[in-house]
Amino acid sequence: MLDYIWKLKYYIFVVVLAIFFYSLFLISSPVIFFETERILKYADDIEIELAQSFDDKNLFLIGIEYSDEINFDQFIALDSVYNIIKKDSIIKTEKSIFNESRLLFTGLFFHNINLLNLDNQAAYEKSVKKIKNKSSQFLSNDFKKLFFLVEIKNGYDDKDWKNFIFKIKDSFSQSGVSDVFVSGQISSELYMQDKVVSELIFITISSALFCCLILWLFTLNIKFVLLTLLSVILSVVISISMSQFIYGGIELVMIIMPAIIFIVCVSDLMHLLNEDNISTESKKDYFIKKVKIVGVPVALTSFTTAIGFLSFCFSDVLPITRFGLITTVGILISLFVILISYAISVDLNFHLLKGNPKLNKKLDSLIFSIVNFNNKFYFRLIIIVMILFAGYGVNKISVDNYITDEVNKKSRLFQEMNFFNENFGGIKPLTFKIKMDEQVDVEKILKFENFLDSTGFVLDFSISRFVDNPSLIDKRTFKKLTKDVYTIKARMKDIGSKVSFEKITMIKEQALLLEIPLSVGGAGYLFDQVSNKLTREILYGLIIAILTIGLLFIIINNFNLRYFFIALIPNVFPILVCIGILCLNNFYFSLSNAFIFAIVFGLIVDDSIHILSSYRFNVKRGMSKDKALDKSLTVTARAVIKTTIIVIFSLIPLMFSEFKSVSQLSIITIISALIAIIFDLVYLPKLMKKYL
Repeated sequence: MLDYIWKLKYYIFVVVLAIFFYSLFLISSPVIFFETERILKYADDIEIELAQSFDDKNLFLIGIEYSDEINFDQFIALDSVYNIIKKDSIIKTEKSIFNESRLLFTGLFFHNINLLNLDNQAAYEKSVKKIKNKSSQFLSNDFKKLFFLVEIKNGYDDKDWKNFIFKIKDSFSQSGVSDVFVSGQISSELYMQDKVVSELIFITISSALFCCLILWLFTLNIKFVLLTLLSVILSVVISISMSQFIYGGIELVMIIMPAIIFIVCVSDLMHLLNEDNISTESKKDYFIKKVKIVGVPVALTSFTTAIGFLSFCFSDVLPITRFGLITTVGILISLFVILISYAISVDLNFHLLKGNPKLNKKLDSLIFSIVNFNNKFYFRLIIIVMILFAGYGVNKISVDNYITDEVNKKSRLFQEMNFFNENFGGIKPLTFKIKMDEQVDVEKILKFENFLDSTGFVLDFSISRFVDNPSLIDKRTFKKLTKDVYTIKARMKDIGSKVSFEKITMIKEQALLLEIPLSVGGAGYLFDQVSNKLTREILYGLIIAILTIGLLFIIINNFNLRYFFIALIPNVFPILVCIGILCLNNFYFSLSNAFIFAIVFGLIVDDSIHILSSYRFNVKRGMSKDKALDKSLTVTARAVIKTTIIVIFSLIPLMFSEFKSVSQLSIITIISALIAIIFDLVYLPKLMKKYL
């Protein structure tokens, strides 16, 4: 096979280029997927239907903020602007302070009375006193913030929604308000879809620049750097286009793919270019011999990394599943492209690197210091500290999910979500449906609604909210108003799925106590029910990936069980230590970060594979175990440190992402990689000496 690759390398490269240009065409107008329905798939143990839960998708939450208390003239101006907005054909229903009312029941008739009266200054001041006494769900207590709840019609697309949001923000901004906030499922999805393209470009370009800079410092060979860059870009574009080709679009989570493929490609090339004193008569022989020596561990590292991503394919989260499959295939594609690129570099003498003598000398000195670290006190101290961090992390591990988990606190999207969270009861919509029967009366429902209010729920639609004195309504009249099912629409703050679930459990217990036949629904409820379950499933996938890689080590090492522990301990332990460090800052596992650890494990295990593979190769050459280990460390450790440096610098741009999963990937990988390099160079050799 290697003979054919060498012989046809330029022809194959032309084919790869053709596929690349076709891929560019495919992703020239990318479709970005980010819909909550696709993230939270229906689970068997959920009591509600998915379709019912996402009736809330069409809700828009509009917030207005003034620097000072809103006066009569400002209310008049806002009312005028809002009257224009609500005439838009896209709006189905709307609620605000301008139509918020109470039903006054006299026993015979209902009288609808508006809370806010703008007929004149005197009527306005009188209504303000009433609002301050009874409060309004659409007006903050300090009279500086307003809330509009808008439901839009079905049958509109992204363009219509964007125009509607722009109209809202532009119209209110011109009326002299300090700030305008728009939130809701549709608004959040549009924001993320717009951001993902710019972030994909930013991450790709910035990671490429950092990688090229580091590569040039290591090699001082601009030709090789450019060939490497070309290879990586080919791999990234072809891999991403596969998602567009197969699925018709790109998942939001795939924005981290470029950085991952950059790391894999450059790491593989660094090991292929590592010095090993191979002498042959021809370039072809050199290529074949080098691939046989280094290509096996390079291929193995690619496969182990791919296994980490392949574990995502068993997830119930559709975007994560697609991300796992596309990234797995992308890594294998990059392995093939790197092999072709390396063959070309050998043929064109790009592989004859001058290197940076000063830098290499410093690296060799650093390696020597680390490998020969024998101070028993500090050796034990470092181990104890890391064990304490790992133990602390294991003890503090928890699973929780917030709606805002995917966005950083500095982003505009988080600010808009937080505005409603802090001022108007929250952004998580829920519905409580009560089946009306002979056991249910107005008094029980009022008690239940008061309980909801006391536990932190905001009732957007309820009898206690809209009827001035609901206790006067008789059972017969109430049943006429509610028919067979009485629905309470509510919202709650984004307090985490764990606490939310506890509250829902309390509410169900209260309903049983009042003998109310209750069913709970809404997008917020579905999120709480499903998110923790799916997070745990992803973590189970991580465990399966670790065990699979461990099994692979056993197979390729003649079923020697010792390799299982020697290979996994230096790579699993750094992750546990990293979790312990993160837990100092209240870290928790969520849908947005659970998959990261499978990625991290797949990346950091590569260095251990190269050291172990080099050791086995040297032993087969006839070297003693001590000499084989020394040879492995002196030759391989330089490439290991270089790849770690490349990983760190490639991931730095990701730290500034608006998406929390992306920035967390950068932070977690960097911390884990630094800890792993200590284990690989200090503790792994000692384990190998003692047990192999």
